Amino acid sequence: MSQTHSAPEVPADGPAPGGVSFDPTDPGLQQNPYPAYAFLRENLPVMRGPLGVWMVSRYEDCEALLRDRRMGKDFANSKFFEQIMGSSEELPPFLGFGLDDFDAKMFLLTDPPEHTKLRGLVSQAFTPAIINAMRPRIASIVDELLGELPAEFDLMERLATPMPIRVLGSMLGIPEADQEQFTSWSVQIAGMLDLDVELPPEVAATRRAATGACTTYFLELAERRAAEGGQGEDLISHLVRARDEGSALSTQEIAATCVLLVVAAQETFSNLIGNSGMVFARHPEAFTGLAADPDSIDGVINEIMRLEPPAHQVGRIALEKFDLHGEVFEPGDAVILLVAAANRDERAFPEPDTFRADRDGRPNLSFGRGIHYCLGAPLANLMAREALTGLTRRITSVQLTQETIDFKPGLGLRGPAKLPVRVERRGS
Repeated sequence: MSQTHSAPEVPADGPAPGGVSFDPTDPGLQQNPYPAYAFLRENLPVMRGPLGVWMVSRYEDCEALLRDRRMGKDFANSKFFEQIMGSSEELPPFLGFGLDDFDAKMFLLTDPPEHTKLRGLVSQAFTPAIINAMRPRIASIVDELLGELPAEFDLMERLATPMPIRVLGSMLGIPEADQEQFTSWSVQIAGMLDLDVELPPEVAATRRAATGACTTYFLELAERRAAEGGQGEDLISHLVRARDEGSALSTQEIAATCVLLVVAAQETFSNLIGNSGMVFARHPEAFTGLAADPDSIDGVINEIMRLEPPAHQVGRIALEKFDLHGEVFEPGDAVILLVAAANRDERAFPEPDTFRADRDGRPNLSFGRGIHYCLGAPLANLMAREALTGLTRRITSVQLTQETIDFKPGLGLRGPAKLPVRVERRGS
């Protein structure tokens, strides 16, 4: 067995062994990270990254670690900050805000028993009956946003960016006049997933301000719901009622949970629709196949999630000492599971770079596994179904109008910032 931290460390300013560069902060990696992922799977399945965290890239390993109770999500248990900063007194700049903002526990970043309590409460707003009841409203939002499509438009601006907050606004009871602000906040807060230790101070300040403003908004909204007796049907009213009925849920926890829900859903779904446009342009048979066989939509969405997932990385913290492929994880070590690399592992998916909507067998890891499986997966699938159905009803093909795609910053979440497309409209 090797010594702790003995895995090869890939320098941020040079190539990995074999000549393949893997610097998570390199903007060039956004354009096509998959060759680097393939190299890691074959040569460095467990790698000590340039920021001092472990990176795991094979499907079997990622799937197992997502289920492993020796792995957690509570960063309070992590040595991550000492590993890259030499001190745990404040978060590294790429997170963009201080530890005080993490005083409140949110179920997306907790472990049992806190996670069990919070997830149990929030999950009551994501039951199959509630999700299915949202279908007409979601379909209406898609129709409003798409309308009569021009021959050329930006798919992100037209649909992918505004749609998630419109849906979440209904769920959370956010007044329509306030919803546009959340799009800007979510982009800034989602930047905390960027592995950039050289973040300019002004960017960190912007992220900190967005986090504070969004949290304050939800604190005030929760108090307004409480003043109204928590009688609404939105998620915040539901959580306020739970708090007042003795669930030991604090107002700060309600606000923090709503912040993470908005950010996770806004950015994840925006990326999913943008990435769908990329896939349809690069694999025209995927779009024509869906248009010809609408019943294949679930397979199409699953394959898009596998081939171009909206999130490339999932963070975990080692809670116990154990080894993987001879490398030792110590308690508190930060571990990044490269689910986008795992989703193209040829050991799990034959012809992994080929689009196949009829794949059987192992599911992709884009929504996670285990107790932290994405609570919003059914809602994301429903939103994707309605969005893609809305497109196939209006157009017969989609093409990119520029060769290079302008991606959002960072690789934790990966999706286009803009996606100009040219479409063939039905009946034209």
